[in-house]
Formats: sequence, C-alpha cells, structure tokens
Amino acid sequence: MYAYEWDSSTGGYILKPIPLKFSKEPRPVYYKELDILGFDKYCTYDKNDSFPYMWAEANNYYYRGRLVAKIKGGTIFTAPEIQMIEEPEPEGYDLRFVDIPAMVEKNSPILKQLVQETIKKIYNTYIDYQGKTDVFYVAFSGGKDSVVVLDLVQRALPHNMFKVLFGDTDMEFPTTMELVEKIKTYCAEQEIDFHVAKSKMSAEESWDLFGPPARRVRWCCTVHKTAPVINKLNDLYNKEYIRTMMITGVRADESASRSEYDELSKGKKIAGQYSYHPILEWSSAEIYLYIFANDLLMNEAYKFGFNRVGCIMCPNSSEKHEFMKRKVFEDEVIKFANIIISNSAKDLSGDNARSFLETGGWKTRLSGRELKFSEDERFSYEEKKGLFEFKVRQLNIVWKEWYKTIGEINEVDPDTYLLEYNGIIRRCTIYHKDKYDIINIENEHRTKNAIEFVSFFRSVLAKSQYCVNCGTCEAECPYRNISMQDGRTVISGDCIRCHECLKMKYGCILYNSIKGSKIMKKLTGINKYLSVGIDANWIEAYSRDHTFEPGNRKTDVMFGFMSDAGIVKKKKLTPVGDTIFGYDLDAELPWALMLCNLAYSSQYGWYIKNIPFFEYVNLESVTLRLQQEDVTDKAIKEFWNGFKVILDTTKPLNTIGFGIPEIEEKITKTGDIKKKMISIQRIPWPNPDERVILYSLYKFAEACGNYKQFTLDRLMDLSVESNGISPVQIFGLDRDTMEKILNGLTFDYPDLIEARFTLGLDSITLKSEKSAEEVLAELF
Repeated sequence: MYAYEWDSSTGGYILKPIPLKFSKEPRPVYYKELDILGFDKYCTYDKNDSFPYMWAEANNYYYRGRLVAKIKGGTIFTAPEIQMIEEPEPEGYDLRFVDIPAMVEKNSPILKQLVQETIKKIYNTYIDYQGKTDVFYVAFSGGKDSVVVLDLVQRALPHNMFKVLFGDTDMEFPTTMELVEKIKTYCAEQEIDFHVAKSKMSAEESWDLFGPPARRVRWCCTVHKTAPVINKLNDLYNKEYIRTMMITGVRADESASRSEYDELSKGKKIAGQYSYHPILEWSSAEIYLYIFANDLLMNEAYKFGFNRVGCIMCPNSSEKHEFMKRKVFEDEVIKFANIIISNSAKDLSGDNARSFLETGGWKTRLSGRELKFSEDERFSYEEKKGLFEFKVRQLNIVWKEWYKTIGEINEVDPDTYLLEYNGIIRRCTIYHKDKYDIINIENEHRTKNAIEFVSFFRSVLAKSQYCVNCGTCEAECPYRNISMQDGRTVISGDCIRCHECLKMKYGCILYNSIKGSKIMKKLTGINKYLSVGIDANWIEAYSRDHTFEPGNRKTDVMFGFMSDAGIVKKKKLTPVGDTIFGYDLDAELPWALMLCNLAYSSQYGWYIKNIPFFEYVNLESVTLRLQQEDVTDKAIKEFWNGFKVILDTTKPLNTIGFGIPEIEEKITKTGDIKKKMISIQRIPWPNPDERVILYSLYKFAEACGNYKQFTLDRLMDLSVESNGISPVQIFGLDRDTMEKILNGLTFDYPDLIEARFTLGLDSITLKSEKSAEEVLAELF
C-alpha cells in the first residue's frame, strides 16, 4: 500500500505516505537463512534468531540500506550461488541485528492509521453482510498473511461471531503444523472456534492415485484444500444451502493473478461463498511491521528464508525454494520425490532421476501419458451419423444415478433407456461387444442441446468409471444433493440440475489427471518452419510486388508460413491475403488476422495451446513439454529458433498476445551479431480489435463442424478438447473483455452475431451462413 525506503540507522525501512506502485516484497533475513545459503563464508554473525540481520527483495540482499549480495540459480540438490557486492561490515566485524523496536517506533503513526482503516473495513463488511451469510470464517493457512488477518479480525469482530478454519493438505511444512497447534491454543483461550478440514485420503495415497500434481494438472488444491473445506462447512452447519464469508490473507502483490482480485467477490471458487480480502492492498513491508509491532506468532519457516509457506512439494515452487525445502525438511521432501520417481513412465535410471527432479520435469506433465500406471481410457466417444456412440470398459451401473444430474431417465428394459435433457428425449441402447459395453444414443440434429447433452454425458461416464471418493463432487454441489453412502454415489431427488458438478474439467478430477494415456496422436510438424524461421521483412517485401523469394529453403518456409496464415494458396494471393496486405504490416491488425489462421497450423497451434500467459518460458521448459509428445531434440531446437526469428522481427506479435522475447546478442569474432532467445512471455492483447475476434469466432465455428451456437463459458474453458481454437486462447482475453467485445459486436454487426449475457443468459449465436473468409471480406 505504502512505499518504503531503507533506513541505515535501524537497519530496517521506513514507510512513506505515498502509494506504492509496485512492491518488491521485502522480507527479513535471519541467521538460519544465511547459514543455509553459505553467507558464513563471507561474514560473521551471532547464531541468534531473536531479530533479523538483513532484508531481501527477491534475490537481492540488503544490509543497513545497502545492496550487499545477490544470489542466482540453484536446484533441489544444488545451492544458489552467492555474488557478494560489498562487505556488509568493514574489516570483518560481526553483523548487527536490525533494530526492530526502533523501526516499529519510527513507523508507528502510519502503521496505526493503516490498521485502524483496515479494522474499520472489516467491521463494516461484517455489518453489511451479517444478514446475507450464515458464517464468517478466517481461512487460516499458517502463513504470515493469515496470522495478520486473524489478529485484525479478532480485534474487529466479537469472538463468537466468526470461526477459524485451517485446511490441512497433509503436505504442510512441519513448522506450519507447529504454528497451527499454537494458534489452536490461542483461539481456545480467546473462545474462538477453530476447525481443521482434511481430505479422507492421505497425500501419499492421492499422489499414487492421481499421479504427482503438475502446473497444468493441479488436482491437489481441489482434493486437499477446497473440497475438504467446503465439506467441513457443510458438516458443521448441516444446511441445504450454506452461505459463507471467507476472510483471507490474499494480497495483490503476491502474484500476477492475485493482482486482479477484487477486495470482495462472490462465488468464484465456491458457490454461495463470498471471498473477502481485507489486506489485499498491503505489502509484505506492512505485514512484517504489523507482526513485529504486535509480537505475533510467526511461522519459523520464514527464518529459514521462505517468502511463502505452502506444500512440501509444489509444481509452482521455484528452484531456490526447492533447495531450501530439501535442506530444512529433507525427510518430507525426499518422501514425495520418491513418489515422483516411482510414478514416472520415463527411464529414470542412473543420474536421470536426479536430473528429472533438478530440471522440474515432473512439473510439466500434461496428462496420464507420462505416468507409469497409465492405461487405455476406460471409455471413448465417437460421433456417428444419427447417434452418439460410447465404448466403455465394464460400465458401472452408477451412471444411471449420475444421469439424474442431467435430466430424467426412464428404463424401458435393462438395455434400453429414454434420456431426457431440457425437454428433448433421446433413446439409449446398451449392448456388449468384445469385452466392451457399447452405448448408442440417438442424435438426429447437431443443435446446442445436443452439444451440451454429449458434454454432460461424457462427464457422467467419467464420474462413474473413475470415482475414488475424493469428495470433490460432494463439494461442487451448492445444494448438498450429492453424497457418498456405503462408498456409492447417491443423488438426492431434490437435485435442481444446476450442472455445477458436471462442469469440472472432463467431469472427474481423477480422469483429468490420468486421461490420455495410450491414445494420444504423435505430434508432427512442430518444426515445420525449421530453424530458418520467418523474417517479417520477407512478408513485407512479398506484400509489395508478390514476387520476393529469399532463396533456397527460406522460400519454401516463407510460402509454407503464408499458406498457414491464409495469405496464399498454391503460391497465389488469396482474398484473405489481399485484405491483410491492405494494411501496414507494422500494425497489429494484419498480424492478428494471420494469427487467427496460424492457430490451426501444427506449430502455432501447439504453441498457442501449450504456452501459458504471464509465465516466462525458456528452451528447457519447452523441451520438457515437447519431449512428452515424442518430439526429437533436433525438432525442438528448430521450433525454438524458428520462433526466435519471427518474434525478434515482428513487433506486433509481441503486443497481441503471441509472445515477448528476451533476446541476447553477441558479436562474433567475424563481427556478425549472433542472437539467442533466452525466454518468451505471453501478455494478453490489451486493445483487441472486435472484428478480429468475430473473424476468429467464425473460424472456430468452422473447425467445430460449422456449429454456430455456443456459450462464453465454452470459449473460456480451455480444458475442452476441440478442433476449434477460442480467441481467448489465441489472445489471452479475460471474461469481462470478451463480454464487452461480444456485446459490442452484437450492436455493430447484428446480422453476423448475437450474444446475450443478461438475466442469467450465456448465449452466442453466429447468425450468418457465410464462411469465415466471406465474413472477413464483409468486415474489412
């Protein structure tokens, strides 16, 4: 919230009464961290953790207001390297402690004002929502932010008017569990109810069932955090529909995603729940200052050098923190590392296992294909003329119970059913063939109802064939109409068919984690443009007289690219190309139109689907992902170098969501400039042209079998397997931006599109029978 500056007299910092634009998240550095990193080689200090010695901002270390050291690198097995900038103390004198009491005293007026404002906000929120919620509770994590929030809430509210709820993931730091016990004792003394929510399965058991979590397959948060918390609240209050106010320690400065949070919101993760973040605008400088000023308990992990506490093994953890975790909590880390190794389908003999852990190979898993226990999927789906056909291994009878969440089911005989969904009835027949149960369901027309039906039915089969009673489906139901009785799912007759339970990824969180084992097609064409890449100057030159040919392989690569971009067909300019070349190629518009077409090529399509926004991606991380798809190292290198060329020469691609490259230049002995791409980061297109989005929607519809009715939910859900590529995925647009664009398009082009998002509606209809190419001609 407030800016700060270093204070050499106290060794701390002073808050300034001006808004903070960007926080570097300062944190105190104690002797335990100095020991672990090896600072004892460069300076001397007393082994006393009563007070810190330094402050750190990311990897920069400050002593008495001076930058004295930096660290870089590190892996789970290798310590980061220390780069000393200057001696902290002259002539090797012992380090001096930060004068915490003096620092607190200097900051007292501004901190007091901040605290009073926050306490007042908490109290006013309580008054405003007292009649709208059944329970206020502090979501306690064991971290510094939740400690501060708990203290603020207990100062603002009567102690019998809120609860404290800790979600025990069974993967917590030992220091977190020690703190939790102390907080439980404190709450008992203050007559504050303290509850613990925990999954019915252990972390080790779930890692063996689901496979180790990964950045793109993060089932762990749902199974071990969200679902247990919801189910705990339901058990405590035993209400048909519980309304809660969750008070969190979320802060905007913690991550890019959290910086987009509203201070108070409703139902983003849990239906019927408000989420309130009273310290959203606080920085870590204010957090630590509050802890010191009020002598609050602090997780001992911070004294070892952690800026955040969480799970022992997390796919989002940095390499430095993995090293710290192994040094401090070695037994716990090795336990989960062994599970990672034992579950991987890769050859991890010899030094391969160590390398796999050091490079974070386990974090990049995309499906069950990389797991040792991967299998053929337990059901498959094929759309045939006039019917949907599902092939199922040992069909579980519970599918009929789950169908109640879709619509009415009537049994004609043991092998024939009438399945109703939104007023349309489909005949379903089941027969056995070659060790499989075959389900055939009538499908006369490709309508919106049919698309929704088959999506929900696939979710039902996923739930019935993969259920391990993880508790997620029970938690997903906001009306408590799903329960497990004697290990079997039961759907209450009160189910209102809100379909929330069917909308989770692929219907079942286990299926989402282990699916796609042996039926995935080998990825080809990823290096289509070779290492040559595409120089934007070639396209610019061709646009002038349509004859430019750079020669040899470059010409073939250039025409291959322009063909994929829709500019040429059989080396002849297309109407799309004519439209694109009507604009200055230094502008965003022509490249955005090209990207709508390139998204359907093998190379650009894989990139758009697999390179996430905001994350810095380097060659190593791309290699790990592509190796999972059986792509050779040579092809991967060509893929990377090809993108280096086009991103370096095409500035509009940097700004429309495709990628901003970090390029390192070196001058060779011959005087040539050699360029190396270090990383790529995708940033969403800040000012998208609505006409480009409309063109991409018609392209999307054509790829999906010319189906022109869908929802914004569908466009936003990037987990759905589809031939069509959503403009959300291409340009990184959020829901609010898409709604504004679609509403604008409905007004500006009523003959081409109609979108409705009011009164609970979510409907997008492409109204013209024109092709995407014809629509482009009309728009431009």
